[in-house]
Amino acid sequence: MNILIADDDPVTLKLLVSRIEAWGGHTVVAADDGEKAWQIVRDRPIDIVISDWLMPGLDGLSLCRQIRERTAAKYVYVILISAQNSKSDIVHGLESGVDDYITKPIDMEALRARIAIGVRIVELERSLNAKIEIITANHYQTIRVFSQLVEAFDNDLGGHCRRTAKLAVELATKHPDVGDAQIPVIETAALLHDIGMVGIPKAILNKRRTEMIDDERQLYQSHASMGARIIGEIEIMKPAALLVGLHHEQYNGMGFPDRLAGDEIPIGAQLISAASIYDNMVHKGDIDLDEIPEHLNRIRGYQLSPEIVEMLMEINVVRRHERAGRTEEKRDLDSLTPGMTLAANVHMKTGAFVMAADTQLNAYLIDKLKHYHTVGTISNKVLIRKDP
Repeated sequence: MNILIADDDPVTLKLLVSRIEAWGGHTVVAADDGEKAWQIVRDRPIDIVISDWLMPGLDGLSLCRQIRERTAAKYVYVILISAQNSKSDIVHGLESGVDDYITKPIDMEALRARIAIGVRIVELERSLNAKIEIITANHYQTIRVFSQLVEAFDNDLGGHCRRTAKLAVELATKHPDVGDAQIPVIETAALLHDIGMVGIPKAILNKRRTEMIDDERQLYQSHASMGARIIGEIEIMKPAALLVGLHHEQYNGMGFPDRLAGDEIPIGAQLISAASIYDNMVHKGDIDLDEIPEHLNRIRGYQLSPEIVEMLMEINVVRRHERAGRTEEKRDLDSLTPGMTLAANVHMKTGAFVMAADTQLNAYLIDKLKHYHTVGTISNKVLIRKDP
């Protein structure tokens, strides 16, 4: 173990260093004040800190607080030494993040026993972290497999799920009722929210919901529950599966599968729904960012809560500002004129290549793009470089 000893008394510091080194099994580092100790903690791996409480400048309690405020994953075990031995002093030290407490004059055998406890705690933490890393790696590998399944089924659906996950995380980080621990669950559920679609014929998925007959509509609406069942078979995915199963619930209680309303819908499912709706407006509906507020207001208090609609409005404002600073813009095929330059490759809906980025358009190429759109193989919009 790497043990740091911090004490402004040179006699005590020398004694502690010599005793702990004599016990063997540890690398001991010394600091004669709190500031030097803090610098050592930041610069090198330290497992256990033994610090005097009262030191000039950065005292032992302040040193402990700064160690606890670090974002480093590795835990540092802190033992505080002090002549103050009242109950209130001990409680104050423990509340500040101190792990153990020993009073002066120092009983060396008691200190040795406390260091042994610290060693066991640090080794246990390392063991748990190693297991967590394995579980996390397996978890993300599982997510990748499921995500690739969606991509293989439909490339556009895969793109929608990726964008939905990114926007859902953005919403989650802004929402006051979402804790840090919930964000990875929301991201996972958003990335896989439409995985149940892989069990539905594309002929049905390509229809608008208003075009579906009863059996087709029922099959389509089953995709949320189906997706929840698919990923819910894996224990670690069950929290995400719950959100996948409820991402089509609506704020007014008219969604599916359970017709939940308002706060009955988990906030994660509400945010995934919002992100999916917004992404479909922009990419599937080809709605211009300037027109998004009008469409969002139509579903305020209906599909989405007023609060979440306001959050989407704010994000849309940011995206409009970002668009204004870009060097390219989406243009309808009917607005294209000779001399314009494509800013991105044009692909068919199947993914087949049509035309390369940096192509300068002429009348023939514009007619070619319009023909592809007429037969339904490409979108009505392409990305064009703006004039400088």
